[in-house]
Amino acid sequence: MHYLTIIVLFISMTASLNAFSNGRQPIIAVVVDTKENVADLKFTSNELRLIFLRKQLYWPMGRRIKPVNLTAEHPLRLLFSQTVLGSPPKKQVDYWNGLYFNGISPPYSVNSEEAVLRYISQTDGAIGYINACKLDDRVNPLAWIVNNQISMSEPATSNCDD
Repeated sequence: MHYLTIIVLFISMTASLNAFSNGRQPIIAVVVDTKENVADLKFTSNELRLIFLRKQLYWPMGRRIKPVNLTAEHPLRLLFSQTVLGSPPKKQVDYWNGLYFNGISPPYSVNSEEAVLRYISQTDGAIGYINACKLDDRVNPLAWIVNNQISMSEPATSNCDD
């Protein structure tokens, strides 16, 4: 039974990571609403990890952080979780079950990048991630995930099809 679970998980992850139409890994933009002054946030990759593990609950200005995830099966979520949290969403179930009994629930989850954009633009203190090609004036990029690496600097290339 364990072999079947491992095979299904491997096939699911491989299919999801290969689902990007241009064959290249997308650049992920970690975004906050436009009210946040990104220049004032001295942000590290470890803080990003702590935010999405719900261990850092407040921005430096004292506002509650409200992280938002894409659904566990979404290819960007798989890439984000693997890079930032070090494991795919399915491996994090025990972690979240343990925190649930302490009154801490996982980040809110939505079905699409458009839903992430809407949530962040309408929710004070929200943070999430989208394909950098979908950036618009509703959000400010805070960090970038390029080739499985977290960077605070905007990448030189976008990987967006023109």
